[in-house]
Amino acid sequence: MSVWKEGCRSYSHRPSFIYIKSGIQIRQYNRVQDRGPFGGRGVSVGIVTDDASNIPRDLTKELDIEVVEYPVWFPDEDINIETPEEIYKQMREKEMTAKTSAPPPVRFKRAYQKQLAKYDHVLVILLYKEFSGTYDSAENAWDRLDDTSRNRVTLFDSTLASVAEGLVVLKAHELTKTDMGPADIVSNLEEFKLSVKLFAFIEDLKWLIKGGRLREPWAGPALALQKAGVRPAIGIANGQVKMTGLKVTGKDYIKAMLKELSRLSRKKPLTAAVAHAGLPQESLMRLKQGIKGMDVELLFTAQLTPLIGSHTGPGTIMVAYNY
Repeated sequence: MSVWKEGCRSYSHRPSFIYIKSGIQIRQYNRVQDRGPFGGRGVSVGIVTDDASNIPRDLTKELDIEVVEYPVWFPDEDINIETPEEIYKQMREKEMTAKTSAPPPVRFKRAYQKQLAKYDHVLVILLYKEFSGTYDSAENAWDRLDDTSRNRVTLFDSTLASVAEGLVVLKAHELTKTDMGPADIVSNLEEFKLSVKLFAFIEDLKWLIKGGRLREPWAGPALALQKAGVRPAIGIANGQVKMTGLKVTGKDYIKAMLKELSRLSRKKPLTAAVAHAGLPQESLMRLKQGIKGMDVELLFTAQLTPLIGSHTGPGTIMVAYNY
């Protein structure tokens, strides 16, 4: 198949690394001349992703997407955490920063085995590997599978995070319902992920300062700008989280978010998804109502993964979109 341009080598028991058009590394195992489950058509493909993709649980259950969750805790606190809402509530009330870590390999292995029992092949769509140890943990879990199972599992680095990663996962699910084999699905996802954009507003920069993500000499001026109603707009460009500009939002950053979406949707219709960190219900409803009046197909809204929200703090809003 044309997608496999270079670096193709066959091994009987060890992996080959295959570099695709965009230069992003994907692992595909024990491949011999496009034979076997990975190269074939008419093959059922199941999906595994990590919780950073932010897809609501009712939707992942409906689509039979297996989700691997991240451990979350508050240091020195014995708090039972069941939902992201509870995390952001505790952060607001106690001024504490939550801690997270990559899922242990055993969680990924369990998810692989569950999907392997139902599908011919499993595609694992992951948070950008430079953001955390998630990809390494997923790879470690792959190493623990037997030879036959390893040949049926492919890891895919989305190079995205949060709802941007979620859009890639939903696109993958859509493609599994076509006659494409896994290799063609991966090729399509490589193209699709380049079209996905993400921007975000942070309610209060103090959380970035608490977590050590924003330091002097930048912390002081950034807080001064925030008090003046100027906030940084954050996005992902070339796999890196970056400040994409400064927006005059005043205290009403919901209005600023809607204004930005309106500007983007005037170019052409958008498909979008929204993640928020414990946004008050009235603010969330206002955001949804504002989007209804635009040329935007809102696929879902969800609580922001604590992997990101523990750093950016309660009130953060992230929007992923593509044309």
